[in-house]
Amino acid sequence: MRINPITAKPNYYHTAAITKAKGEVTAEGRKDLTVLNHLNLTCNQAMINFKGTTDISRMLIKQIPLEDKLASLFQNFKLGDMILIGKNMHECAKEMYKNAGLIKNAIKRGFFIPDENLGGSLGFIKNSIGDTEVINLNDFEIPLITNNKTYPLKAHESFYVVQDDILSINGNLLKIKDEPKTDMSMYRKNFSKAFDFEKEANHNIEKINKKTISQLMQASRKSTTPVTFAQVGGLHKLKNSLKKDIIYPIRYPEAYEGMELNHGFILYGPPGTGKTHIARALANEAGANFISLNGLDMESKWVGESEANWRNLFEEAKENQPTIIFVDEFDAVARKRDNRDVYGDKVVNQILTLMTDIDNENADVYVVAATNNFKALDSAITRSGRFGKHYEVTPPDKEGLREIFKINTRNRKVDENVNIDKMLDKLADAKATGADMRHIVNEAHNNGFVRAGIFEKMENGTLTGQDVSGFKIAQEDFDKALDDFLKDKKDTARKPIGFIRNQAS
Repeated sequence: MRINPITAKPNYYHTAAITKAKGEVTAEGRKDLTVLNHLNLTCNQAMINFKGTTDISRMLIKQIPLEDKLASLFQNFKLGDMILIGKNMHECAKEMYKNAGLIKNAIKRGFFIPDENLGGSLGFIKNSIGDTEVINLNDFEIPLITNNKTYPLKAHESFYVVQDDILSINGNLLKIKDEPKTDMSMYRKNFSKAFDFEKEANHNIEKINKKTISQLMQASRKSTTPVTFAQVGGLHKLKNSLKKDIIYPIRYPEAYEGMELNHGFILYGPPGTGKTHIARALANEAGANFISLNGLDMESKWVGESEANWRNLFEEAKENQPTIIFVDEFDAVARKRDNRDVYGDKVVNQILTLMTDIDNENADVYVVAATNNFKALDSAITRSGRFGKHYEVTPPDKEGLREIFKINTRNRKVDENVNIDKMLDKLADAKATGADMRHIVNEAHNNGFVRAGIFEKMENGTLTGQDVSGFKIAQEDFDKALDDFLKDKKDTARKPIGFIRNQAS
């Protein structure tokens, strides 16, 4: 078959570039046009010979300034795009993977510009409000120069950039431009690699959205009654104190004008005494936004991210006032400073600063922290002005246990012959908590199902509505649950092997 010769036609972009450049007399401008002319010719020649980009064209591509290559990609840069610049694409991608938390949208397209002279790696994204952000993928700080002022861009941090901003990487300057000196759209594939993830990203977005909508459907089908003080057995003194310290100031702010309020509270005591339960009830009683987290949730292995997490938390709380923040296992992050754990000390200092800011601003934000180890907390945390009010949450007395028993059996049928007082006496002697009572009631219910053969009927498929409607938890069901609990409590209280009594004590 005969192949007709291919004639290299004038290129529109090349012609436009020459037209645009008319009148430029600088050596730099002439150099740019010379590079593009050679590039155009070599690319056309390569197309004719079906051999791809030649060594000459690759050499000429390298002469195009990095800022122009980047600016060329910026011309079509949109939300969902990501640009990586560095010596090695794999290493750049690995560093961006570590910083994926800085990207708040799905990545649909990726671009990589190889550059051996930059002296580091950079990532660029478009955020949701249309700003271009640069991500420092290096382990060192990068100066950002804007309007003749220099700002430090710390390692693994992001910041928005605009036209004429300059990034300095190991002495190499990269100027941010919205467009290159000449149109280079036809050469983008020669100086950058493009990857299309849109189909996969859209599929994942659809899955996430369906999961969210499913949760809404479930929430609309089954609404739960919010926990209030009425569902908290015992702890009357603590409930009254929290009303005066938090609920009333939120409900009746006019009565507290000019007063210096406490914004930090610490609940301390053994596990299972209801610290988390009463915090949830507190937020519902006050009608406040409630944020609940474990102290370790805020920790990060990346230097500086833990402090940023706390700042973001308090910022969210202030944006949604009134807010009650509940922090469980507070000793995990607010432990005593010893100048050895530098990063841990910085977190404590950050929390102190944030609490001081709330006090100074008189924000409608209250932080309730819970711990099983009050003595481990830093003294600056527990002093007045930060977390100045401390409440010990102890195991309930007999009457408190009675209230908790009623709360946990309000939707269950209990045989009228059950000796509740005898059971409560044993639990009070054992210093049982509210969580222990809930466990015993649940176990007694299961014991009753075994006794009545309900589990067996479930297995055989012979269970009827009459079997369930006529079921009651009997004395023997509670006795077995109580005996098992006391036995487990005794076993866990045994001293470990090798224990030696201190003769001096």
